[in-house]
Amino acid sequence: MLSLSNGISDLFNSQPILAKVVQILQAQHTEAYLVGGAVRDLLLAREKIIDLDFTVPRDGLKVARQVANALDVAYYPLDEERGTGRVVFSADSPQEIYLDFATFRGADLMADLADRDFTINAMALNISELSLNLLIDPFQGQADLKDRRIKVVSEIAFERDPIRLLRAIRQATEFGFTLEAKTAQYLQKAAIYLPYTSPERQRDELIKLLNTPTPGQAVQALHQFGLLAHFLPQVANLVGLKQSPPHHLDVFDHTTLALDIWARSWGQKFTSNSKNEETEFLAKYPNLTLYLHEPLSGNLTPQKLIPFALLLHDTGKALTQSEQNNKIRFLGHEQESAKIGEQLLNQFRLSGQAVGFVKRIIANHMRPLLLAAQGQVSRRAIYRLFRDTGQATYQAGPAVVLHALVDHQATYLAGQGDHETEALRQVIHKLLTAYFEQHNQLVAPLLLLNGYDLMEIFGIKPGPIIGQLLSQLQEAQAVGEVQDRETALAFISIRNQESGIKN
Repeated sequence: MLSLSNGISDLFNSQPILAKVVQILQAQHTEAYLVGGAVRDLLLAREKIIDLDFTVPRDGLKVARQVANALDVAYYPLDEERGTGRVVFSADSPQEIYLDFATFRGADLMADLADRDFTINAMALNISELSLNLLIDPFQGQADLKDRRIKVVSEIAFERDPIRLLRAIRQATEFGFTLEAKTAQYLQKAAIYLPYTSPERQRDELIKLLNTPTPGQAVQALHQFGLLAHFLPQVANLVGLKQSPPHHLDVFDHTTLALDIWARSWGQKFTSNSKNEETEFLAKYPNLTLYLHEPLSGNLTPQKLIPFALLLHDTGKALTQSEQNNKIRFLGHEQESAKIGEQLLNQFRLSGQAVGFVKRIIANHMRPLLLAAQGQVSRRAIYRLFRDTGQATYQAGPAVVLHALVDHQATYLAGQGDHETEALRQVIHKLLTAYFEQHNQLVAPLLLLNGYDLMEIFGIKPGPIIGQLLSQLQEAQAVGEVQDRETALAFISIRNQESGIKN
């Protein structure tokens, strides 16, 4: 952790945009303070700070517009009622940086800081007087940073804004901090208020929590402190739900282990250069990185959404558990889990595209594992997997493949299941090779005929049958039954006759 004794300039050197904003505000003689997480992250010497929060005595909207104009970048009102404006800056970074300017929460700066959540987020720097080298820290946040402790500013902090309950768990997990004893008591007492926060804010905190370095530990903490039953009862129902070998954990612990494996191997820090025991064999697919970072609606990516699927992929087991011959079974659990996932994500108001993406991962997460158990992967199986996991606006197939690998790794004890692991890797190799290298042959062949051909040549009337025949033709091309236009015509002729349609 850095200290202000190192000098303000040392702290700001790693954030060039911050130095620019300071110059602008000082030139305009605007009283302003850098506050909250930005000060915390500077003191922690975090490399990438993309959210910089400022507070001003009055008219945060006006100050934000002035800064945006001076930087010649975008501005928009973030919260007009609370006088908060946002400046979006991206010139010096591949990732957008958000500069938020808010009017004081109260009569003055002290009132503003007293209304914040945790002591480590209730510090400020007067950027109008940087030469003073002064940290404004009325609640000893810097000491709590040093002691790696999450402590509320006041005992009613959670009641004022229950979303802070999730934030406390998330930040403790993200920074490797512990909850101060009284803070833990206040948190447990306020758990009942969590459902009364808006679904959108719950969603945003959950996305952040699931994309920490150890999301499984975070979900375990939600259970430990009594939040999970109020926030995600569908996941809480998995606690203690036993499974038969080769599983060595109950469903809940398996789920949280899978989340941590994902974060360690393919989470936010994963790139095509990432090398470890779990990812090295995937380095031959450089396009996998591009796939994981492909933008979907809601400013989300497959990399950020796959943890949702891992969190929810076995929720249907609580509804499908049965026992036969001393073996616990969960027949059809993936479809039940997909239904639960769809309902929950719609409740959190994710976009339809994001919901569909996660739902298809969950519904198909067993397929690579079943293919590995069968010991063979036909061209038809490859085509149908990607057909069933794809839509016009997204393809969830590669995510299903990665999910299956993580699910498998969370199933076996270390040193066990080597044969099954090798079989699954062979399946993964075939599926990813097909998707990234043989896409136009095995996944989505360009149709040799179109709907107009079917209507003109065969006299088929417009309707659903056109789409059905073309779908059958594409599959026939993918598996090698049809190679050219002539065989395509013969194929449609036979299938048209079989359908009972008279030309």
